[in-house]
Amino acid sequence: MKPKFKTKHIIVLILFLLVGYVLTNMFRTKRLTEKEKAFIPYEKNDEIIFESNKSEIDTINITDLTLSEHPPNLGDMFWAKNTEALRVQTNNHCKTCDGLVSLRTENFSFDTNVSWSIRINCKNYVFGTNLASINKLKSTKLVVNGIEYVDVLVLERGERFIRPKDKFSKMFYNGIFPIDRLYWSKSNGIMKFEIIETNEIWTIKNAVHHRK
Repeated sequence: MKPKFKTKHIIVLILFLLVGYVLTNMFRTKRLTEKEKAFIPYEKNDEIIFESNKSEIDTINITDLTLSEHPPNLGDMFWAKNTEALRVQTNNHCKTCDGLVSLRTENFSFDTNVSWSIRINCKNYVFGTNLASINKLKSTKLVVNGIEYVDVLVLERGERFIRPKDKFSKMFYNGIFPIDRLYWSKSNGIMKFEIIETNEIWTIKNAVHHRK
């Protein structure tokens, strides 16, 4: 009669599998889904012309869309996977900065974060949220340059994005302006954004993608 598989053997086996999973986790990647990637409608060589309510005009050229993997933070390295990011690069010559729009998976969370970093006239206008929050919004209509868009989402800044008012924070955020309201078209991308603090409204001027 064969000896029974004892409880301690089962515990050792579970511990062995757990340790193996932890030690190999850093070699895995939490990837973006194709549906998530489709959130970004831009393509390489798109040109976006913005005009403000103060008669300022600036152009953003999209140079590339990059998909990259990022290792977990040092403190999480034995418990986390690599994360994947899709970034829309522009002609601001800042490869290490967040792109015009960036999607990134998160460890220990089902969220996929979305961030915008719109550099116009030497200022940096930023906004951040996650796809779960965006997917709860209903599309609305927006008329830009006489053209009506029916797939626009209105994203508004929550409390966690409110800029602190103390002097140190103002120094730290010099040249960086949180966007209070961002109008995002599912098919065309950024249509308009508003900054209450500086009384600025930037609207897309060409309203179409240009291919080279």
